Amino acid sequence: MGKRSVPRYPEDEDKGGGCCCCLLGCCCFFFLILLALFAGVAYIYYAYNPKPPSYSMNNMAISQFEFSSSDLTLYTKLVASVRAENPNEKISIKFDDGSRTVVSYRGTPLCSGKLPTLVQGPKNITVMEIAMEGRHGFGSGLQGALEESEKEGNVPLDVYVSVPVQLQFGIFDLPRIKVNVHAALVVDSLSPKKKPTIKSATYQGNVELV
Repeated sequence: MGKRSVPRYPEDEDKGGGCCCCLLGCCCFFFLILLALFAGVAYIYYAYNPKPPSYSMNNMAISQFEFSSSDLTLYTKLVASVRAENPNEKISIKFDDGSRTVVSYRGTPLCSGKLPTLVQGPKNITVMEIAMEGRHGFGSGLQGALEESEKEGNVPLDVYVSVPVQLQFGIFDLPRIKVNVHAALVVDSLSPKKKPTIKSATYQGNVELV
């Protein structure tokens, strides 16, 4: 009696074909999304021609600058004028809540404040008056260095500004970003009896996603 042969069935040669088609479809989908994003960025660039805004500190008025020898603290109160220029013809800039400004001398904070909330329209120059005050520890070593700087007429100050902003393209608002600006100033004096003159200023900035 002969051996019964076991019937063979054809193997499913397309076993991995479905996965390959699915992977190919996903790749095409993501490619189309990237293409749409690039097209949107290109449209915004050519339609709105975005330009970076510029910021500078025009002047500063000091109303109080009092050193306390009993607890080695310094109380400072001043108003700084910041000039903000939006050169864009079709883009508005919205300054949101949560901003912070700090003035420091040799790494020691003197006073702090915040920017006003506002919407700066296209092709607009706005001068913001920023009121700042604060009382901070100020040792005798810093006091001596400041007096020497005052005599030389070269007082180095660091001004730090951090503000959440939104760019508005017509009716579209982009996600909020945080703009950080560091201004390194040299003024001739910090006396309330004399309006300080800004002798030099250099600016650096960066942007963070929030």
